[in-house]
Amino acid sequence: MAYLIAGGKYFNMVLSHPEDSDPSTWNQSNVIEDMKQHFDGWDPSLVKVISLIRTTLKWPLLSGKPLQRWLSPRGNLLIIGDAAHSMVPYMSEGAAMAVEDGAALAEVLSLIESPSEIRSALEVFERQRILRTGQMQEASLVNGKLWHFADGPEQEARDTAMRSAMDGDVGESPNQFSDPVTAQWTYGYDAEVEVRKAWTRKLGDKSRL
Repeated sequence: MAYLIAGGKYFNMVLSHPEDSDPSTWNQSNVIEDMKQHFDGWDPSLVKVISLIRTTLKWPLLSGKPLQRWLSPRGNLLIIGDAAHSMVPYMSEGAAMAVEDGAALAEVLSLIESPSEIRSALEVFERQRILRTGQMQEASLVNGKLWHFADGPEQEARDTAMRSAMDGDVGESPNQFSDPVTAQWTYGYDAEVEVRKAWTRKLGDKSRL
């Protein structure tokens, strides 16, 4: 991934690859040489660009373990965003999940009629968002594995399956950004609508007690 920053003054490039070593052992003074060695033999255009890099930073991409609770036992503290569901970037949805959190939280709180319902509303929010963000965390991990197959049979099968999407076929694709089912699930989700439905179900359950 590459883009201009600082009003076009700088060219920023992000390269990612699987890494099994302990991040605590990384030496930032050696990262440019490490990067050149890792991508040696790749596309000549990429190698040429890498040769021009003067400063860089190496950092780990980590996914948080899905949490069972975001709401404190007393109900007076709630975590959202990366604090609740950090994820690797392979679905480009980490920040979007935080935006969904905010929208869903505002929506569910707008539906209550008295302060006594705040905790119930937060519990509904928590259940809805843990499910949604947990699924996105998993999808991001899966997509990362798809993109990082080493050269070989799996990589060749993936590339063959992706080729149809490049030719305009809108059918099923291992490229999660082209697959219509994944795209609908990812981009067609309405956090406000879903939390509203959940709150309505909660009220219906209360009325049957």
